[in-house]
This record gives sequence, C-alpha cells and structure tokens, in this order.
Amino acid sequence: MPDATGPGFDYHDTLIIAHAVFASMAALITAPAAILVARYFRSRTWWFKAHIILQIVTVAFTIIFFTISTVAVASGGHGTQFVGPKKDPHHDLGLAIAILLWVEAIFGVAAHYTHTAHAITRGAFPTIKAKKSPLRHLHAWYGIFVAGLLYAGIKTGIDEWNMVADSGTLVPRGIEIAFWVIFALELAAYVIGWFLEAFRGERKSHMISDHPTDEEKDGTPSI
Repeated sequence: MPDATGPGFDYHDTLIIAHAVFASMAALITAPAAILVARYFRSRTWWFKAHIILQIVTVAFTIIFFTISTVAVASGGHGTQFVGPKKDPHHDLGLAIAILLWVEAIFGVAAHYTHTAHAITRGAFPTIKAKKSPLRHLHAWYGIFVAGLLYAGIKTGIDEWNMVADSGTLVPRGIEIAFWVIFALELAAYVIGWFLEAFRGERKSHMISDHPTDEEKDGTPSI
C-alpha cells in the first residue's frame, strides 16, 4: 500500500492497491496456512478439509487479484505488459502463478486418491524418506515452489509500485519490513520441522494417508 503523502490515487492505482491486498492475503495467509496445516496436522481428522478450504480460497484470491491487475493495466492503455517494451517480471510471475496454482489444485485432487499402505520409515528425516506415491511427493514439492513464486510476486510488486505508481508514491518502509518478517516467520515455521526431526534422530514414522481411518493412526508431518 502506498505512502499517503503522494498527490492521491487515480483509478489505476486504486485498482492496484486492491490487487495488492488480495495478493498479500493469498501469499502471506492462505497459501502458507494450507502448507503448514499439511505439514504439522495430518494426524488430526480435520486437516484435509482445512487444507482444501485454504487452497480453494487461495485460488479464489488469485483469480481476483489477477483479474483486477489486468483491468488496472488495461485502464492505462498499456496493453497486457506480458510482451513488448513494457514487459516486466511482476506480470510474468502473476501469469505463471495463475496457471500453476490451477495445476497444483489438480495435483492435489489426484494425490488425494492415491492410497499407500502404512509402513515404517526410520532416519533423521522420515517425512522426506516416507514411501509415499510419487504424485504425493510431487504435489508437496510443487506446492512449495508455487508458494515461493507467490512470495516473489509480492516482492516484485513492491518494486514495481515504487517505480511506476501514477501517484508517484513509494511503498512505506514499514510494509516492506512487515513482508520480510512474515516471510521469515513462515519459512522458519516450515523448516523447523526438519530440524526437530533431525534432533530426535532415529524414530518411527508412519506412512501418511488422506483417509480418515489412517489419519487417526498417523502422527507424521508432511513434507
């Protein structure tokens, strides 16, 4: 959100602010929450429903912020800015995210219907070594990759506002700091699970299943 010391916001900048709000909710709230729920709460019967709801909301936010940004760019007579002299990384990332999130949703649905019998996995990192189906591993790592693109989209969006906002304003320093703090906390919240596993050393970990009867038996976090 821009600094209010500028001359005011025109139609284009107002739309971009709305775009930034929805993009921030997707990148900093719903997408990380969906990943962390799958990471730490797969032993709870409610985890899958929560994961699905958060993913659906993320996709909805993505549709909204992509649509708003397209209207905003068109309102200034700048075309799509995906090609040509006005092409920039932020718009390329936005288009990639809009497409890849739909692919991730398809992977998630397909992975849900791949059932793997329980097995015992030992070692420092049982959640990585767990003998899940390749599709489930793909869904997990692909989701992390898309989340990374969402974070990158926020950073490039901040940079773009600072360079081309019609109001001539800059994103307040406090908002930039807040972004990096939230990013660091969410990254730490995810990675710390691996350190905890390594610290505990050799231990038993059961295979993960999306089926309720298996969830109650399983206490191992996802990737």
